[in-house]
Amino acid sequence: MIKRRRVAVIGAGFMGSMHAGIFANMVGSELAAIVDPNRALAEAVAAKAPGCKIYDSHQALLSTERDLDLVSICTPDNLHLAPAVAVAEAGINVFVEKPISSKVEDARAIIAACEAAKVKLGVGYLLRFDPRYAAAKDLMISGRIGDPIHIYARRNSARTEGPKRYGGKLPLALHVTVHDVDMVLWMLEGQQPVSVYAQQTDRLLGSSGTQDSIAAIVRFSGGTVVNFESAWSLPSGARHMIDARMELIGTDGSFEVQCGDSGLYFASNEGSREIDTQHWPLLNGRIDGDLARQLSGLIDWLDGAAMPIATGQEALRSLELTLAMMQSAESGEIVRLG
Repeated sequence: MIKRRRVAVIGAGFMGSMHAGIFANMVGSELAAIVDPNRALAEAVAAKAPGCKIYDSHQALLSTERDLDLVSICTPDNLHLAPAVAVAEAGINVFVEKPISSKVEDARAIIAACEAAKVKLGVGYLLRFDPRYAAAKDLMISGRIGDPIHIYARRNSARTEGPKRYGGKLPLALHVTVHDVDMVLWMLEGQQPVSVYAQQTDRLLGSSGTQDSIAAIVRFSGGTVVNFESAWSLPSGARHMIDARMELIGTDGSFEVQCGDSGLYFASNEGSREIDTQHWPLLNGRIDGDLARQLSGLIDWLDGAAMPIATGQEALRSLELTLAMMQSAESGEIVRLG
């Protein structure tokens, strides 16, 4: 008989609703509860999972639910700390959507709480479950690339995507660039970033509270140089919904991960767009893709399987480097690390 892990999701917004839908349909899990102060959002999610309970706060959840195996936290980044610490102190495993937090001190507090309670802490960097990036990581591990010399990581999207969805609530770097930061740190295991220089623009989206683009050069302790490029300012009619790629040149070989073309392009008399086939496509009425693979792997990870779930310490490193980029972009100065 398959063991079913009881899971609660905190946050019924864009990501939380997808987490809840995946856990509700996964063989190895049961969606026990959804938590959100917005009752209408919570009810819409719970309606898709028979038996799912609704709570308006993490305090109400933890005072009632005694046998949860995992709580997935999908609140805004600056609201991760309180529920994560409370869940850990209740002896329940914690999963937090990326980034782990918007502040280094909060990230460290979350890690410390999970370590003190001896519960698992995972952070949601779903690109680790993208077969293309995973295969590139295998090339690195196999030694076929040799010593990495240079990496170029790009992640650009249309202004109708992130800026429209989040309305300036999140800095571009913490929402977008941090994905590639995690990937680079994952590829360059054993190296540490030593210096960062970044520039950013806000002529289009500055009035809404976020940035148009950010570009950064990071030097690592092993001599590798990385160029990061992220933008939220492609026009709404751009060919690619997310124009992403990673190129790595090594002493013995190189690789290119190309994610711009989803493989499915739709056009009508009203407009045209690519349809997601990668991150969270709907397949046979269920969410599939990188996100579903990650959450399925998360359940296996709880049972002891070796899965590339980002740990709290790895997420702290990616947060520190991303914040250093933001600091450099705002000051115009090189930021030294380490």
